Amino acid sequence: MNTRNFGIVEGRLTRNPVILPNRDGSLKVKLTVAAQDNYTGKDGKRGTQFIGLDAFVRADKAETSVFNAMHEGDLVCLHYTVKTNNYTDKSGKEVYDQTLLVQEVDLRESKTVTDARQARKSAEETGAPVTAMDEEKAPF
Repeated sequence: MNTRNFGIVEGRLTRNPVILPNRDGSLKVKLTVAAQDNYTGKDGKRGTQFIGLDAFVRADKAETSVFNAMHEGDLVCLHYTVKTNNYTDKSGKEVYDQTLLVQEVDLRESKTVTDARQARKSAEETGAPVTAMDEEKAPF
């Protein structure tokens, strides 16, 4: 990894990853992470940045991709590089675009915690009661 073009973001996924299949069997993945600022504002609170990232998964790794196990609310740490995508559109206008391209993924919570969060979310959506066991496992 190029140490001059590298970043790390840690936060919670704002939604389930959007997984888009490509013709060759590979995948393009779009993620948004809510990351807390490292400073406090005048009101004494920390703000939140919503960071959009992209990832690509080779065709031979698509079935076992870590992105298949990620869900809204999961705490993740993503290592990325900045990719510049400059091109000329159909009207001849120059377009300058940057993408944060995920290189590594670190899931920061256990499967038990993420499963409990998913069960709680599902129960809230259906109106079913949440058990005390679910409350203990889901720290939010």
